[in-house]
Parts: sequence; C-alpha cells; structure tokens
Amino acid sequence: MYNLNAVDAVKSVIKPTLWLLCAVVPVQVRAADPASLEFFEKEVRPVLARHCYQCHSSRAAQVFGDLRLDGEAAMLQGGRSGPAVVPGDPSSSRLIQAVGYDSPQLKMPPAGKLRASEIDALAEWVRLGAPWPPDGLSAAATGAGSDDAPGSEHWAWQPLVDTEVPSVAAADWPLGDVDRFVLARLEAEGIQPVRAADKYTLFRRLSLDLTGLPPSSEQIRRFVEDESALAVASAVDRLLASPAFGELWGRHWLDLAGYADTLGLGRRIPAAQAWRYRDYAVAAFNRDKPYDEFVREQVAGDVLEFDTDLQRRRQLTATGFLAIGPWALVDADKTQLEFDVIDNQLDTLGRAVLGLTIGCARCHDHKFDPISQREYYALAGIFESTKTLDARMSGVFSGVHRTALPETADELLARAEALRKWSADSQRLAEERRIAEDARDQLAAELKAARASDTEGDPPEELQQRHAAAVKKAADLKNHALQLRYFAKPEPPTALALADRPVPMDAALRLGGDPHNPGERVPRGFLSLLPLPASPKIANRRLIGFGFQKSSGRLELAQWLTDPANPLPARVMANRIWHHLFGAGIARTVDNFGLLGERPSHPELLDYLAVRFRNLDWSVKTLIREIVLSRTYQLSATNDGRAAAVDPENRLLWRSHRRRLQAETIRDSILLVSESLDYRAGGPSLPLTTLGTLQMGQPPSLASRLQLDDHVRRRRTVYLPTLRKSQLPALDVMNLFDFPDPNAVKGRRDVTTVPTQALFLMNAPFLIEHSQRAARALLADGEATDAERVRRFLLRALGRPALAADVERAEAFLRDTDGVLDAEAAWARYCHAVFASNEFLFRS
Repeated sequence: MYNLNAVDAVKSVIKPTLWLLCAVVPVQVRAADPASLEFFEKEVRPVLARHCYQCHSSRAAQVFGDLRLDGEAAMLQGGRSGPAVVPGDPSSSRLIQAVGYDSPQLKMPPAGKLRASEIDALAEWVRLGAPWPPDGLSAAATGAGSDDAPGSEHWAWQPLVDTEVPSVAAADWPLGDVDRFVLARLEAEGIQPVRAADKYTLFRRLSLDLTGLPPSSEQIRRFVEDESALAVASAVDRLLASPAFGELWGRHWLDLAGYADTLGLGRRIPAAQAWRYRDYAVAAFNRDKPYDEFVREQVAGDVLEFDTDLQRRRQLTATGFLAIGPWALVDADKTQLEFDVIDNQLDTLGRAVLGLTIGCARCHDHKFDPISQREYYALAGIFESTKTLDARMSGVFSGVHRTALPETADELLARAEALRKWSADSQRLAEERRIAEDARDQLAAELKAARASDTEGDPPEELQQRHAAAVKKAADLKNHALQLRYFAKPEPPTALALADRPVPMDAALRLGGDPHNPGERVPRGFLSLLPLPASPKIANRRLIGFGFQKSSGRLELAQWLTDPANPLPARVMANRIWHHLFGAGIARTVDNFGLLGERPSHPELLDYLAVRFRNLDWSVKTLIREIVLSRTYQLSATNDGRAAAVDPENRLLWRSHRRRLQAETIRDSILLVSESLDYRAGGPSLPLTTLGTLQMGQPPSLASRLQLDDHVRRRRTVYLPTLRKSQLPALDVMNLFDFPDPNAVKGRRDVTTVPTQALFLMNAPFLIEHSQRAARALLADGEATDAERVRRFLLRALGRPALAADVERAEAFLRDTDGVLDAEAAWARYCHAVFASNEFLFRS
C-alpha cells in the first residue's frame, strides 16, 4: 500500500491533464430556481397547509402570535417573536426550532411533533434559501383544464408537428436532417461549427456514450484502420448490439424509476427481488423493446394480454417501476402511507414519462401548470384501486406486494436441488446453534457459581471473556439461522409488482392534501391539458375471455399515455436521448416540460426527433443511431472564440460538449483498464445469506457494514447493490461523483467539483488496488520495453496513441523512482496518475 501525497510527482507524469479543482465556493440556490420551487410545492407547502395554516394563515379565525406562514413577505417579517425563517440557515430559523421541539418553550404544532421526513423537508427548504413562488405564477392554475387557461398554449402539450426540414447555405456540410436543423440555427447567428473530432476521440466518445465503457485496444485498431465510408456506421452498430448498451441505458432509466435494492426511508430494508426489475430494464434496452410497449408494461403489465409464460414474467416484473420505491414501511399511519405511495407513483410517472410535475397538485391546483387538484385525484383513484403494499405484516411494518412468476421446468429442477442443499445446511446450522447455546448456558452457570463463591471480588477475567464470546457466538448463529430461514430458502420466483384491488374505487379529494380530511369523490380520469381525440373510458370491470374482471384503470392509463396523439411521451424520451448523447437536452429541464421548465433551444428539431421516434416504431436504438451518425454529434470539443462570444453556453451546438464521466462509468472504466472487470450480468445484488449481513429484527434490515464478495465487487456497477441515501463504503466513488438519490426522479444528474473528489482519486483503496492490478498486467510481458508499456496503457486508458512527450515524461518518472520504488510500485503510481487525470475522467 502507498499514499500519493506527493502531488508534484504525480503531476510530472502527465502534465497536460487538468486536475480537479480543490477549492470551490458554495453556490447559493436562487429563490426562483425551478427545482427548488418544485420542491417547495411538493414537499413543503403540503406540510404548512396540513399543520400550520389553521393557526398561521389569512384563513385562520385568529392568527396566533401575529405569525402568518401562507405568504413569503409575512413569513420573512414573522410575528411578535421575529422572523420565522432565516433563509439558508435552518439552525437559526425559529420555524425549524419549533417543529424540531428544540426548546421547551417552543414546540409546534402543539398537538404533536411532525414526522421526521416533514421536519427534514422544512429544514432542506430553508437551507435552499426558503424559495417561494411569485404570486404571478399561480395564475397558470386558476383555470386548470379549460381551453383558455393560462398556459394552455404552452409548447410542450401542443400536438407534434411533422416539421419541414430547413434548407441551409452550406449544403455539403450536413450528413442528415439532424444537421440541417442545427446548421440552420448556426447560420442564422453567423456561427461556423468547429472541425470534426479525430477518429480516436470520436470512437472513445461513441463507446462511452453507448456502452459506458472505454473501447479496447483491438476495437480502436479495427475502427482506425477501417477507411470505408461506413466505418462509423459499422462501429455504431457493433456498440448498439453489445450487451453493455443495455447496462448503460437501462441505468439511465433506473435514475427515473427511483430504483434501489432497499426499501424504507430510515431503515435499510432489503428488497430481495428488486433486481428482477433492474434486469428487465437492462434487457428491454438491449432487445430494443418499442418504447410505447415499454411504458405500457411498466404501468399495466399485470393486466396486459400475453402469449407465453416468458412474456407474462416480463410484464409482471415491469410493474416494479411503480412498486419499488422509498416507502415508509415502518409507519403506524397506514392511511398516510397509502397516499404518500400514490403521490410518489404519480410524481414518478408524471416526470419520467410526461415531463410533468403532477405531484404538485396534491394539496391545491397546480401553481404553475394547468393541472387541477381534481385531476390529480382522478389519477390518484387509479392507484388507490391498485395494490402496491400488502397488509400489515407485523406490528407497524408493511411489505411491498409480491407476485408469483411462472416457473420453467429447468427452474423447478434447480429449485428442488437447492432445497435439498438448504435442508442439509439448516440441519447443520441448527446443530451448531444447539451446541453454542449449550456452551453459553454452561459458562453462564459457571459464572454465576463463581460470583456466589467469591463475594468480595469479580469472577476470573478469563471466565468472563469466554462467557462473552459464547454469548456472541450463540447470538450470531441464531441470527444466521434466521437469515437462512427467511432469505436463503429456495422459493418460487416472485417479483415486486402491482396488482388490481378486488374492488376499484374513485378517490376522494383530500382537502389540503391531508389523507385524513376527505372531500367529494372524483371519477377516475386523465389530464385535460392533453385533450386526446379518443381518450379511453375507465370502467369498473372489463371483459377477459368469457368473464369480467375488476379494473383499476391502469390499462386505460397505459393506453392514454402511449396514444400516438399524446405528444409528451415521444417528446420527453427523444429529449432524454439527446441529453445523454450531448450532455444537455434540447430542453434542459428534462423532467419538467411545464411552465417552470426551460424552453427548447431547437423546438423544430425536438419535434422532428419525436415524430421520427414514433414513426420508427418507438425504437430507441434507431433514434440513437441517427443522432450519433450526424455531423453535429461528431464535432470536436475545440473552442472557437468568435462562436463562444455569440453562444457561450454552446446551446446552438457549434462544438461538442466536454463532460465528466458518470460515477459508474469512472468505476467500470478503471476495472476494465486494469483487466479486473467481471462481465457476468444479472441476478441478485444483495448478499442476504452471508453471516453478519442482516439484523433480524422486524422488519429485517441490512447491517451497517455490508460486505461484498471479491468477485461481486468487480462486476459492472449497475449490478451492485443500490442503497437509499448513501452507498456502500466499497462504492465511495458513487457517493463522491454525484450518483443520484434513488428516492427521487433524476433525469439530469448533478455535476459537482469538490475537494473530496481529488482526495479520493489520490488516496482511495479502490484506485490504489486497481492501479497495482494494471501495473502487474503491464509487467506480465517481460519482453516489452517501458515505452511499449506506456503506449499500450495510454491507448487502453485514454483511447489514443501516446505522444512522444507522454513517453518521455513516463520514462523520466520511472528513472527518478529507480532505487526508491520497485518496478511494480513505480508502474502502479504511473497508472494511478493516469486514472486520476482529467483526460481519463472526462469525455471529449
């Protein structure tokens, strides 16, 4: 082991690379930031309305303490005790002190302390600067649902237009229609696009964007040596056909689904079957499942028709999209829990598929978009008629509904064999447990006797230590026996999935969003801001075969979502694809196409792509292929001062965006380059049968330090456990490089630059271990020269040939360390420096 604390020595290896900044200035989130306003509407205003407005609003019969919390000015002015909120400083805000019961004299609400999640939401809102929407924005919802409502002419919910492709002056520049749309805007602004990327840069970009892995040396050689006109197209086809494609693009979708291998907001409750949904998403992108079919299966897979058992399995598993979530399963208030689950499902569905913040209409008409509270509960009724959670399992613990999957003959035989092994293991463990408990009881008796015989002193230290060890061993074996019983017994395959309730119902409108304050019932239905010509009618039952089956309405919802006349799913998904290929969407607020969202930079191009997507049978791969074969995608990242003066953010796409790799790609690339990557795919992520993995309370939860087997740790990151809140210590790269919180929809990940990232890259055991592995792989060829090793490693790590200067600096570094470090340690430091360089961490 070694520590790279000599920064100069590392920098001397690759001087041209730019190092991560080690000092950053925190950026104050502006009150008008759309994301923070959405957070207020969804998480904060409902809490204030539910618990505060009865006494602290203009509607209150008596405003206690002269404090109102229903307007920004009144809140900041405060009451007789002063301002209620200090924006940016929760600890100094009297509101946070009051709801936290931090002072005996200041406890609000007096009826009882808020839930921890509600207090956390209020504190986070204050930390964000206590953003409050301007009054003018509220007008967008005053006539929600009517044709003349403000916002009804908003670009996003207009019908798709088959736009005429523009003509351009430089007619020989475009390679296709995508280029013509882009070039027309550039010519209008007097901007010239930069030159094309070189073949090495382009191929590394393609490999990272399509598979999340850097190309191999052989793949690079094959691409560079192919001088045909179809070289790029052939390379793209190979990358799209790679299993790694679905592993990357399936992970993109999991960001939207809020996927994790644990449930619960506090305890880490294992979701033992969640991996089936993850594998479904990966396989769907690899098979290029039509996107409309992909959406229908995830919303209503359990009620769709099917031809084979395999199709039935896929469709049932697909509903994990709305079944796996951050549910507060340990909650005595089951009514509150049910409506929180429904709210999360509507928010996930709205943002992921429609680009709409439907959840903001839970307590009142949407403050920005023409979505009324009645329409929210029209949709909520569909999910109130759907089973997501099973009945209470024990105490206050609920479980996610599990559905049995069809079992193949091979699976039946394999399970029978596994049951025989499990039975033998259970008998062996039961005997070990009996022996351990007998030994514990014997030592307890000896300890008791020793204490009785020696009234003046303590029993012998050695006897106490033996007894403590016996107690621990017996407890560990008991815990392991419970793990074996509940998590290791071979069971028929099941999936966390949705199901229709026996009796469908319309939801009652909840006044102020409070599930305990019901109003009139609202018939199940859809959003009127998308007036489709043939919206399906929701009936309480539908004909299946020769009989009738009760219907929640999810089948009709799935049909409404994917109706060709519905413009949002195609627009939103086409924009997401563009975002992942260019680093920014045509509309940058990829999860919000509403009035608070950003208008697209190229609206005609977005509609062109959406129409193409729909006309190409909703093929994700075909649309990606068309985009990456454009000249626009293949531009270099070279800067141009004249273009930058006109368009400094590169919104008009005169060059390629240079951007940092995502956390998983950084980790997977290091594994691949160090020749450590385990390509095995699919299957369970959580090691639930290993001793010490679980705490067997009710409900069982993962131990604080979950250990992974060595071969599991070398798999692609998508197949490793994803936990809610922070990830495993073995996956610190995820915690530090902006892996999204799986409790929220995150179509556009944050990109931060903080000192801990640089420190991690310099000192993390993961980087040290795989730098050593890379060094050993280079030294395995004893006949190679140092220059040959440098060329081999840089081609593999950076996707380009080594320059003469690269070789000279590396050889100088190796000479300087001769006699100080052995060969493997010196080469390990060299590899480590490359892994930590910006050229490795960024994609140009």
